[in-house]
Amino acid sequence: MCAEYLHGLATTVPPGFVGGLTVMHRLPAGGLSWGARVLLFFCRAPGTPDYPTVEVHYEPGKELERLDEVFPGFSDIVRGKVVIDFGCGEGYQAVAIARAGASRVIGVEINERLLELARKRAASLRLEGTVGFERRLPDTLKADFIVSQNSFEHFLNPRETLDQMLQALTPGGKLYITFGPPWYAPWGAHMSFFCRLPWVQLLFRQRTVMEARLLFRSDNARTYRESGLAQMSVAKFEGLIAASGLTIEFRRYDCVHKMNWLQWTPMRELFVNRVSCVLTHGYISFRCT
Repeated sequence: MCAEYLHGLATTVPPGFVGGLTVMHRLPAGGLSWGARVLLFFCRAPGTPDYPTVEVHYEPGKELERLDEVFPGFSDIVRGKVVIDFGCGEGYQAVAIARAGASRVIGVEINERLLELARKRAASLRLEGTVGFERRLPDTLKADFIVSQNSFEHFLNPRETLDQMLQALTPGGKLYITFGPPWYAPWGAHMSFFCRLPWVQLLFRQRTVMEARLLFRSDNARTYRESGLAQMSVAKFEGLIAASGLTIEFRRYDCVHKMNWLQWTPMRELFVNRVSCVLTHGYISFRCT
């Protein structure tokens, strides 16, 4: 029975996956490796719906709830300000910032499909005069605040991206960054949509994880980078900020099961689930939680 199941995993894809299309042309010759077959014991069956994930899901009227929770009073401080939402997705957050009273909001998103949805959302609320959406930051744009939520772990050239943000800040402007999970966190591989094994990126080699992923996504990604992951660890992020010359005004690390004391241990990389900070130019006393 077990041998037959493994043989099936190695040679076929169940009907219904990507409209019944086969992915055999994207698998190694001879079928799945033994490592991938073992990993699939911890995964849903190909062709079944994605597992629910803990990504941000926007509810009407609560689009800024996460930002207000991480950065208390955020909805109030944006009033009358120019704000950039860097990595804005479908524009839920950018539109909500405009409705909170920002004088101007620019959403930046490289995905054209998401950009189109964002523009339609702003138009449906007659906010085109306040909210705009671009694939890249306009060279002449200067903002009081730049927000980046759940995007930094996906920036494949993070130093360059951070430089772009800094150039778009007004003197005294602030950068609000919150993202997670970082790379070494239990779900840092961002594979929880098909795999329920925490730390899969540490337990299996990259090529094994990506080989299994081919059964659940049709983008043919062979590496974490090709799937849109920058493998952004806590230490890597801290190094980028230190090299940028920015000052940390506020920092918060949320750990698994709210055990935030783990951030002070040598094993912190394994347990920090979310990184949040406010960055600014100049000297400001440091606060952290």
